[in-house]
Amino acid sequence: MKKAKGVVVAVLTAGMLLSATALAAGQDAPVVAREVKGGVESVQVTNGTYPLHEVELTESQQQAMEKIYQIVPELKELTVEGVHEGGEDAWGVTLSNRAGEAVSGIMCIRASLSFKTGTNELVRFDIRNPDWASLELPPAELAKEKAYEFARQVLGDKIKDYRMSDGIGFSSGGARDSKGNEINWTEAGVQFERLINGIPMLNSGIRVDVDAAGHVTEYYTDGFYQINGGIKYEEPDLAAFPSPALAITGEAAEEIFAGLLEMKLNYVGSFPLQYPKYRSGEVETRPVLMYAPSAYASIDAVTGEPLAGFQQPPQISLVSLTGEGKKLVAATPEEAAALLAAETGMDIAGMKLSGEDEVEESLQPGIKVKTYHLNSEPQTGQDGTPDYSTMRYLYLRTLADTGQVVGFNLQDEAGHGEKATVSRAAAQETAIQFLQRYLDRGAAEMEMYVSWPQEESIPDWVDRSKLEGNEQRPEYNFAFTCTHQGIPVSDRGYSVTVDGLTGGITAFHDRNSSSSVTLPDSKNVVTAEAAKAEFLKSHPLRLVYLWPEYYGQKAPEPVLVYMPDHGAGMEYIDAFTGKTVTAEMD
Repeated sequence: MKKAKGVVVAVLTAGMLLSATALAAGQDAPVVAREVKGGVESVQVTNGTYPLHEVELTESQQQAMEKIYQIVPELKELTVEGVHEGGEDAWGVTLSNRAGEAVSGIMCIRASLSFKTGTNELVRFDIRNPDWASLELPPAELAKEKAYEFARQVLGDKIKDYRMSDGIGFSSGGARDSKGNEINWTEAGVQFERLINGIPMLNSGIRVDVDAAGHVTEYYTDGFYQINGGIKYEEPDLAAFPSPALAITGEAAEEIFAGLLEMKLNYVGSFPLQYPKYRSGEVETRPVLMYAPSAYASIDAVTGEPLAGFQQPPQISLVSLTGEGKKLVAATPEEAAALLAAETGMDIAGMKLSGEDEVEESLQPGIKVKTYHLNSEPQTGQDGTPDYSTMRYLYLRTLADTGQVVGFNLQDEAGHGEKATVSRAAAQETAIQFLQRYLDRGAAEMEMYVSWPQEESIPDWVDRSKLEGNEQRPEYNFAFTCTHQGIPVSDRGYSVTVDGLTGGITAFHDRNSSSSVTLPDSKNVVTAEAAKAEFLKSHPLRLVYLWPEYYGQKAPEPVLVYMPDHGAGMEYIDAFTGKTVTAEMD
């Protein structure tokens, strides 16, 4: 669990964010004077010996807030701490109850809202009230009822352009501060799909989160996203959407889809019998042999052709390796970092341990893992301020009882946007040689997945000159999945990352925690054709609009596609019965 170290008091004016960590430093809490004149709300905030800036709501902004006060009366009891512009398309407000009280940052009520510029439509709402914290979940019907009523009040007549999804998602979180205060919460998320021409548009809808008491804790509108420091929104041009009348029939699409669908056997060593509400706690699991799709494509509903992918699938091949049985073992994080430097050649000069180590339970019950964070110090830039663009971060995971390194990742902030100078073939050879040193001694047959570097997976329609700030340092990612009786075991394997500039190993993760589980024999399984028939029956095609995006850039036009409905929850096709099995929520 992440630790929140104090609270930030935010007052925003003229588009600038000013912050003071007075409460975190133990200083006096801010004092807020609030006055409303002529539809303009003024808030003067002072903190100890220095004044912060005055916050003003225009008459239009005050009217937007009054509407929300009617929907969420609890907000009336809070003080407006800041109002700011979020770029050309949105403005926002922050509120809390901490004025005049020296309360912990996580123990006060905090809320933030974002509105669409011009129309003042609510596009984002979030509230955290420690009195509402609970690990209980609301009944599905209560969550849907409260979510719909909230959305109806916000959207008004526009609610007819949305359709509530059948499934419900779940999320949880928590916070802990330096004073020992801790809160945890769990919420049910209800999704509303945006309808255009009566057809759902993916990635364009709203989500409403509801807690156990029926409070709406978050309202989120898809389509708004952070770009270049501001919030961007583009209302879709309805004329750009292909008419549903142009679509081929569902029967024709199913025939094309079935011809592309390939089913493959996969083992899972620890499949949960029940879908856990929370990440913590033990969950009963069992080994299963399942069928899952290895290849399929959505169908362009107008042309009847497989939809051209805007992200290339990984390359998969079978490799034979010879393990040497070596182990990476160290007593301290400093020793582990030095050991990795010797084994991989990575640069750890100037790196120091950051924060406390964290102990957590791995996916396999009873196995404790320690996590450490190390980082270098920022250099001083030409303007005299810290330059974080050359910093390096090292994350380490070791078994708590033995000190064996089971994962590490070196993050180098330099080199973003540069093209790889190391070939894929050379990187693959480096990854294989490294992995063989730490495999159990003897022969091993594995499936190798090679992910494409970002540079090679950018869609053709993307303007690369606008990707500044979103480029990654070039790297090659290799995932090695163990096999049993020639069948891959999805939760047993390793991953290795090779830097595209230096050719060195920068990450390694051991995912072999369920290796002690006995897997079932693969005899007497149903045929792949039988599994395909079951998949087609349990995942009918649905007609949807899709407008591909890449880091804030949209494809030239949306497409109308047929794609399988995956529903909600965890499920698989049992390889012995050929029937779909769904893990129930515990």
